[in-house]
Amino acid sequence: MTKNLKNLIVIIFYFISFLSCSFVWAVDFIEKEAKTIVDSLNKKCVENLYSDRELAYSLAMQAYTLADSAQYIKGKGAALNSMGNLHLFKGNYIAAIDNYNKAIEEFKIINYTKGIANCNNNIGLIYEYQGKYKEALNLFKESLQYEIESNNKEGIASSYNNIASIYYFLGQYSESLRYFHLSASIYDELNNEKEKVSCFINIGAIYERQGLYLKAIEINKEVVTLSQQYKNKHEEAMGLHNLGSNFLLLNDLEQSLSFLNKAVIIRDDIDDKTGMASTLKYFGRVYEKQKKFDLAIDYYFQSLKISEELEDQRSIAETFTLIGENLMEKENRTSAIEYFYTSLSIAREIGAQAEILDNYKQLVLAYSSIGNFDSASKYLDLFAVLKDTLSLPLKPEIKQSAKAYEPEIDKQKRQLKTYRQALLFGSIAVVVLIILVFIRKRK
Repeated sequence: MTKNLKNLIVIIFYFISFLSCSFVWAVDFIEKEAKTIVDSLNKKCVENLYSDRELAYSLAMQAYTLADSAQYIKGKGAALNSMGNLHLFKGNYIAAIDNYNKAIEEFKIINYTKGIANCNNNIGLIYEYQGKYKEALNLFKESLQYEIESNNKEGIASSYNNIASIYYFLGQYSESLRYFHLSASIYDELNNEKEKVSCFINIGAIYERQGLYLKAIEINKEVVTLSQQYKNKHEEAMGLHNLGSNFLLLNDLEQSLSFLNKAVIIRDDIDDKTGMASTLKYFGRVYEKQKKFDLAIDYYFQSLKISEELEDQRSIAETFTLIGENLMEKENRTSAIEYFYTSLSIAREIGAQAEILDNYKQLVLAYSSIGNFDSASKYLDLFAVLKDTLSLPLKPEIKQSAKAYEPEIDKQKRQLKTYRQALLFGSIAVVVLIILVFIRKRK
């Protein structure tokens, strides 16, 4: 082999090595660039989840496609999680759960516990909306363990908040408040006012149930202000809706309708079906108080249709109760009682204590109105027992409504007692008379 040929081989070898290194470097550079772009797309998607959902979905799809091409597992999982969130907001629960489960599969490959926990939380929210409280609570607690293991403070706070919501629906208010305050304290520690809004929403709901309406109004106004500041339309609508509820309970129907109208515009704009079902229901409650019973029941059935599509069992139970109350106002008591029993059955099945209690109250009123005081007395006793087991006092009007019929029921109980005593004394007198007759005959 000539010297020139050897030199040529050496040059070719170095050239090929250079090309190989350049190729590896180029691939590595492209992959890093792709990851940066995917992360940026996913971040922008999250920023727009509550304000521009069409844009958010487009960004999530772009992130997923690029992450899949670059084999960027974490980015792919994050995009799937965001798609799940968008389906969740629209009430497409099957599609949402499918996306969350696909995201979990991706995150498990790289043991990304934070992502797994977040997806579990989101599936838990769907179970919560469907009234599957035990399943939701299990997922939230499982998610909490992942968050604790990874020392993700924000994730821990979010899990506490979700667990608190379940205890609220189960009527375990002391536990609910404990977890809400745990969540809020972590957000305080992190100086994260944006996320603390969800805690405020839930604490406001407990104030309302306690009958502390002015405190609830104060906190819900803060919710609206903070939500507008952080451009979170979803939570802004919740705050406005809750203000509508607060003013309804204060019997300020004009203010209530004003806030509910603002809430329904936002919820329609962001296609929030769960929220729409709730706000439509409250329009019905306002019109009920205005004695516009036909208009009220129309809103109840609009709400019920959406809740049935979403399989939201708690909302369905609540709406059946409201329809029953409407029928009571129209003096159609037999149909009203049927609605109360249907609602009670659903509420018992999912363990929704507030809805169970409300149906007990309505059955007391319904049976009292038709003179069936035995049944009224039965449900009054059940009402009293359940009320005592709940860890917070109930709305004053519930107490007053039940008490309004207590004198009549007590009167019926006293009459029954008098009849039984009269029957007993009468029976004794008859026995004594028979004995006297028998003794006289013997003599």
